[in-house]
Amino acid sequence: MAILGLDISGRGAFAYTVVDNGVVVEQGVKDVVGIIKIIKKYKPNILVIDSISELFENGKLIVKAIGRAPFNIDVVQATKVGEESLSVEELVRRNFGVSKGHLTPLETSMYLALLAEKGVGTKVKLYEEETVVLIKRRSSTAPGGMSRNRYMRNIRHRIRDLAEEISRRLNEVGLDYDLFFREEAGDITSARFIVYARRDLVRRYVKPLRSSDVVIDIFSEPVKSREAEAQRGEAYLIVGVDPGIVTGIALMDLNGRVLHTEARRNLSRGDALRRIYQWGVPVVVATDVASPPDYAKKLAAMCGAVLYHPDRDLLMEEKAAIAERLGYSAPTTHERDALAAAYKAFSEFKVKFDKLEKDFGSILSIKQLSRAKMLIAKGKSIAQAVAEVLKEEAAGGSTRVVYVPIERPCKDVDEELRGRVKALEYENSQLSKEVEELRREVAALRRALEDSTWRDLKYREMQQRIESLTKSLQECASSKESLAEEVLDLIQGVLAGRYKLYKEDEVVECRLSPGGVCRDYSSIEELIRSNVLGVPLNLVVVKKIKGYYVIDEQKRIEVLNKVREGLAKKEVDLKRLIEEYRRRAY
Repeated sequence: MAILGLDISGRGAFAYTVVDNGVVVEQGVKDVVGIIKIIKKYKPNILVIDSISELFENGKLIVKAIGRAPFNIDVVQATKVGEESLSVEELVRRNFGVSKGHLTPLETSMYLALLAEKGVGTKVKLYEEETVVLIKRRSSTAPGGMSRNRYMRNIRHRIRDLAEEISRRLNEVGLDYDLFFREEAGDITSARFIVYARRDLVRRYVKPLRSSDVVIDIFSEPVKSREAEAQRGEAYLIVGVDPGIVTGIALMDLNGRVLHTEARRNLSRGDALRRIYQWGVPVVVATDVASPPDYAKKLAAMCGAVLYHPDRDLLMEEKAAIAERLGYSAPTTHERDALAAAYKAFSEFKVKFDKLEKDFGSILSIKQLSRAKMLIAKGKSIAQAVAEVLKEEAAGGSTRVVYVPIERPCKDVDEELRGRVKALEYENSQLSKEVEELRREVAALRRALEDSTWRDLKYREMQQRIESLTKSLQECASSKESLAEEVLDLIQGVLAGRYKLYKEDEVVECRLSPGGVCRDYSSIEELIRSNVLGVPLNLVVVKKIKGYYVIDEQKRIEVLNKVREGLAKKEVDLKRLIEEYRRRAY
């Protein structure tokens, strides 16, 4: 396993050491381009550094090159050991027993690689969990005028065809993605896929391309903000989205307060979620159209939120009225549409939210109310939501010992218990209703299942009947075809004189009427033995059609001649035998 250790060595240069199985393979000092060549040469499994910020500040091209490599490289910060940050010198002393006040850049790179081989350090998230597949045109060398128009048309079709092919491959293997097209002066100049999978997995199904007109690049993008992970908001959010080339998002808390809106071009779902999480946790993803776009569906699925859409598309006037009612001046129509979607979703839950605050506002804290609203938005009943947050408090709260004088009534405890009893009674009544509804639903499903079973049985019977009839039809068609061929052959034979029609009464018993076609003999030998001239019917008949026999005339003549020859030979033999007998007698 190859490991590459790096340390800054002067301006724009890095000291490097390549270690493989504990052996130093190569060392030196190179600029950024030289380090990239070393990476391509050795294909290290691990790149180890002492400071991730130094790599981002001084080695941006290295970060970019690693993100485009056809193999995966884990980036490790050796000086980060668990929650502890240690100097390289201290790590070298602890792990190798070498005490040096200061290490040179080359020594540092070597020890970093050896430390990583021993498993020292922390893996750093250098890239988003997304892969970019970029289809773009190469720099044009086409002349202007009509030639350039034709060139741009070809490029547009080429990019679209490649995008469709890549979409088909990703769909076949079930990889989730966003797709954006970029246009300049009405012409498509690029297509950008954001695939939510590792780069090595994507490269199994999509390959880079360098042709005369287009390029396909596959790469991972560095993390957008390494601080964003720690800046996640705690509020529960309703997120309105208006997807498109420019995507608008609007964030509203569960009290109906507008927190933020923005619109961005080619905003992937990953980028959208990173921006949303800075404000809080998405509970509902809302859209302003009755048929929600795939972007909204997939965004909701990615963050485990409920998808809301209105019964009909919101009109432009309605969306403008909502923004005016909220007193919010949206900078763009995309933000206005997203805000209208979020508000419509909030309106859907507002009645339940108000009832929750009215019935339980006195016994729940603000934080508990917020969590209960989140549970209601996700489909829980009011009673279930209240019971769940109270159980969470009972399970997660710390135990307190409170000394109460005997003469002092336990007013607070009584109030709390009364509140819990009220909540439990409410939950009990709601659950009773739900049980009754579920019973009715089970009965309906049982009936539907019985109907479905009967339909399945009938379906199988009909399917078998169809298969049987289809087989019979095929046999009839085959029989009809062969019969037609046979009839055609008979007609042609009769017309050509090969066949002749004999009535049934023309086929005789040759014992009584020799010389014709015989029905009472079945072979030539039998006729010869009986000294009867004739032709056995079974040897020359082609077909019997109602009261007629179709006789093969050529064969009839051949058989008749054979019988004659046989009879003549028999007669000659008889004469010879008689003459022989006479000679012996005299």
